[in-house]
Amino acid sequence: MAEKRYHMRRAEKEITDEKEIREVIAGQEFMTLAMCSGGSPYLATVNYAFDPKSGTFYFHCARKGRKSEVIESNPEVWGQVLEDGGYIEGKCDYAYRSVHFWGKAEAVTALREKRAALELMLQKLEKNPEAAKRKFINDGSLREVMIYRVRAEGFTGKKSIRPRASGARASC
Repeated sequence: MAEKRYHMRRAEKEITDEKEIREVIAGQEFMTLAMCSGGSPYLATVNYAFDPKSGTFYFHCARKGRKSEVIESNPEVWGQVLEDGGYIEGKCDYAYRSVHFWGKAEAVTALREKRAALELMLQKLEKNPEAAKRKFINDGSLREVMIYRVRAEGFTGKKSIRPRASGARASC
């Protein structure tokens, strides 16, 4: 997807450090995907796992349903991961870090990649991921589950952090 990159009007808010971008991605449970089919926009918020080695997001959904239909008709997506730092009382401001990415959503068909994606998700979300892997990941579930991947073609980030209290670290 050829995107015109706009400059950020408030350059001091731009996140340019790749480590910080990956920190935001790793620290959140949900992402929102913007999609379009037949001229109609569609948003879906999904839980996800991210493979930092390949820059790939994974999420699962129903085989049949609007999300799958929209992706199959137009795989181009724009995604956002948001870290909510809350309202800053008395400043009329909000603390946050957000990362946007874009790419194509593709169905994962190889069982090995499906297994790896589900293991990443369970590792991220479960308190006891090994027990959850044994319970939920098997040949039957791998054949049935619908997994999509989005290999991020690029990232942008923006933040507005809380003012520092004397001697304290800045925080989102």
